[in-house]
Amino acid sequence: MKIKLTEKQFRKLILKEDYYKCGSEWKPVCAKNTQNGDTLVYKNDCIAEMSASEVLYVFDDVQKDIVKEGDFCSSDIGLEKGVVIDTFIENIIEELREFQTKMTKGKEELCSFLENVCYGLEGGGVSLKKQTKSTIDCATTEGDLLSSSIIRKGCYNDLVGEIQTMLVELGYDIGDFGPKKDGIDSKYGKYTMNGIRKFQKENGLKEDGITEKNTYKKLKEVWEESQNKKES
Repeated sequence: MKIKLTEKQFRKLILKEDYYKCGSEWKPVCAKNTQNGDTLVYKNDCIAEMSASEVLYVFDDVQKDIVKEGDFCSSDIGLEKGVVIDTFIENIIEELREFQTKMTKGKEELCSFLENVCYGLEGGGVSLKKQTKSTIDCATTEGDLLSSSIIRKGCYNDLVGEIQTMLVELGYDIGDFGPKKDGIDSKYGKYTMNGIRKFQKENGLKEDGITEKNTYKKLKEVWEESQNKKES
């Protein structure tokens, strides 16, 4: 596939003109790459422009301390503002899960240790309750998804588990969480999001990692086809 660059893009991307004029100031923006359509976080608008990307919006003071350069961002600023805090919390949870798997301590011992360090030693703070439901609005049934609701990062329900099951049975790696260590834990985290993004890419869908009507219909269609092949 040939990619055509404008003269301005050529001078910036190939010749690296103005590279050092951008500076390193952290004023993150969400920008859409004009070549592949990816929406990513860039350090500032100058670097985004130099990377042949169109700035969609600038992160505010709260968001800029959470987002990281190179992360995917939503082209919808309203959605991004709602997701960014949940994403930050979910990333911490997943890092702790990964940390736990590398420890020789058992799950209960490690959780008790972390709880004491974070909430018990300095002033006796209140412990966090175990997550049993989504912290954001999410589709909970197939009917919800086929109307206007979506499943995105932070969602936690049985429908997420069904989506994860289809991904795993289709061969997508979504981590080693859950009772069977196959990634199926009913929580829509970054591994499930990456699995959906790969599925979207392979099936000509918008690659945003969000399960909406079109993604769900295609996922179920491909999964049902694979099941029929196994039975025949």
